Amino acid sequence: MTAPSSGRRRAAAFVRYAMVGTLVFGVDLVITLALSRYVHYLIANTLAFVVANALQFAVAHVWVFRRTLTLRDFVRLYPATLSISLIGLACSNLLVFVGVDLLHQSLVATKVVTAVVVLFVNYSLRVMLLYRSDSA
Repeated sequence: MTAPSSGRRRAAAFVRYAMVGTLVFGVDLVITLALSRYVHYLIANTLAFVVANALQFAVAHVWVFRRTLTLRDFVRLYPATLSISLIGLACSNLLVFVGVDLLHQSLVATKVVTAVVVLFVNYSLRVMLLYRSDSA
């Protein structure tokens, strides 16, 4: 039996990434909603994103991109991953602000739409910059 093509491996990796993203989105949303009772929603969104990002890095590195998680890998890749995620956070906060303050949509609905957009942004940047090999 032949190995799956590069395109199929990438598609499978994206499906795994979307599954991890769904789990992490749930964590992000729960934290955002809980904290938004006490602090401004953009602060809550930022804090939730940071917590969710750490979880997402570990799971995506091991399960999505099929890498072992060593201290060396963490030190080498997490700063770059965090940088990519900060781009995602900027997109997230901008889209949440537009949705809630300008379009007067609910925070939950806005977070759902935002999560889908940021999923594609983050995955694309990670593949292009960090996980270029076809082994994903």
